[in-house]
Amino acid sequence: MLIKKEHAVALYNVLGEENKGTHCQISVAAEREPYNELNLANLLEMGSSKVEFRLSYWGRNLVYLLDEMIQNGKLDIPANWKEGYRWIGSETIAMIEAAMKNGGFVGPVAEEALTERGFAEKVRDEHCGECTKLNDYAEALYDIYLHSHPKLEITQNLANFIVSMPEGPAEKNGLDYEGREAELLESMRLLSYSVPNTDIFSLNRLGKAVKNAITHMAYPYDAVISEDYLHVLAYYLDNGFEALNDKEKELMESLALIDAEGKLLPGGEALEEVLHILREQAYLPARTFDLEALDVEILRGIDEVMKRHESNPEVLPAPEEIRHYLLDLPLKEYKAVKEHYGRRLNEDMGYQKKEELKKKFAEALTVEELFKSFYEKGNHWLEKLMDVIEESLMTLKSFSLVEAKLSEDGKLYYDMTPEGRLVFEEQKEKGFREISAPAVKAITIRESEFGAPNLEWYEAAKAEHLVGGGAPTHSGEIYADLAYNVERKPHITRFELQILHKLPERGYFVESLYEDFDPTLKEEVTYGLNKLEARGFVELLPDGGVVVTEAGHLIKRALSGTPESFGNALNPLVVRVLDALHEVGNLYVKERKVRILPKNIKEAIKISGLDPETFNKALTVARNAKFIGHTSINEAGLDILEAYELLNS
Repeated sequence: MLIKKEHAVALYNVLGEENKGTHCQISVAAEREPYNELNLANLLEMGSSKVEFRLSYWGRNLVYLLDEMIQNGKLDIPANWKEGYRWIGSETIAMIEAAMKNGGFVGPVAEEALTERGFAEKVRDEHCGECTKLNDYAEALYDIYLHSHPKLEITQNLANFIVSMPEGPAEKNGLDYEGREAELLESMRLLSYSVPNTDIFSLNRLGKAVKNAITHMAYPYDAVISEDYLHVLAYYLDNGFEALNDKEKELMESLALIDAEGKLLPGGEALEEVLHILREQAYLPARTFDLEALDVEILRGIDEVMKRHESNPEVLPAPEEIRHYLLDLPLKEYKAVKEHYGRRLNEDMGYQKKEELKKKFAEALTVEELFKSFYEKGNHWLEKLMDVIEESLMTLKSFSLVEAKLSEDGKLYYDMTPEGRLVFEEQKEKGFREISAPAVKAITIRESEFGAPNLEWYEAAKAEHLVGGGAPTHSGEIYADLAYNVERKPHITRFELQILHKLPERGYFVESLYEDFDPTLKEEVTYGLNKLEARGFVELLPDGGVVVTEAGHLIKRALSGTPESFGNALNPLVVRVLDALHEVGNLYVKERKVRILPKNIKEAIKISGLDPETFNKALTVARNAKFIGHTSINEAGLDILEAYELLNS
């Protein structure tokens, strides 16, 4: 939906003509474009003549809404708007939707833009004091948006433009055009702009599907894709080739949708995806992925130890061997990794150590000396380093990048999964670096209906070499694919749990979260939020809001009784044990428990694929965290398994 000054004026023109008892007559060709765009947006309907328009049901509602807002002093009359003013665009709807996810509270990024458009206002709230919330006009507009389904009409000229344009994400100045092609695409909801100021554009999931279809289709007619073509394709898919009449068969063959025998060609398969998205509104949530510097270094360590394994079969990448690998590296090679160590140590020791920690990094020559400088007594420095390694291994396991295996002699070690090997090879080729959740989300947001990232997300994606040349790079496509297809196993660190516990149901923002922690921990909070979003527990909204997901609510409830000092109470090994016990147990629905007979524990160990020692350690953690009673999985444990299923549905 797109309403600029010229569209608002056009709507009023049609309303004025209808009030006189006639339809709006358009005689100047240059004036037709706004009317055509409103027609595609399903806000105008075409009359018997191609230069005759009338308001659709939803267009009439929109004009009445605009008129009421003007009457109540929320907006000036359209004639006084500056040229090119965007009252409603994809970015406006995206900001309204973000606020609606957050209980109607408008984030700091969108406050000015929505207030100026008349869709938000300052209120007093018992939880947040003075804050900005959506008003009734915003809800009315969103209802119009949801129900005014646009039309899809792609002409040859527009098809050529789509094929030549970058699919995004890209900066707005990269959308090089002289006509109104971008307005047409936005009116049909194929093109989205970033909030709040349309700095970045991108084709959304439907827009990308349309582009893919027209690159495989023939253009024998002026219309390349139309509602009529889609109806014929739908009839063919539902009833088969023989059900088509000769004219329909000829149409589909000439468009290169089917061959002479009636089998779908690549163009037909691509247009079928367009039809599927339109029919089912088959957009995807913007999932993401996150890889910190130490996670990357652990993958390198596993690879190095496995190379040694080839000449010495007794050497396997167990945590002790990975620790040796890290200790052998001089600190000067840790330009990025040292920051990760800094975060982990600072979370452990408290705020006052941060400056001292930075100084130690500058002084120390090796990782070993760094840890010794903080843990000089009782060899605790070695234990802390092992904790850091174990936590990173759990993170890698939670994203299915590494897996625990048993050697022939029953020794537990870690190896990369195919996905982990893919990540490692990409890092080795493109440079070892962090991959942040915002950078990946800059790409995956294109799978949603509002497919443009924030400027901040886009800049992160550029810096990490995930986008370039107006589209995702090969690396970007790898991490975007992982965001949707990798199996997630619930995991949360001590610090991430602290963050999750602070998040209320609704009406919360990233800036509020920073204020709830010591200012020196802003970097740690940012990394924690990124990880929580990559895990699927929270969603960071484009207006600066943060909300807990359905899976996040289950995890939060399951861990409500777990002390924040309990590190890694929920980790992939615990989930593996819970899942195995669930398989051998008996569900008691009324009590919401799964009872496990002692004789079935051996079977659970076998199903888990863990050695008895590792299984029993994880079982002890699960009991201490109150996920398991003496003989049963309790409600908290079942919440975790439900979240596990949700994360991978």
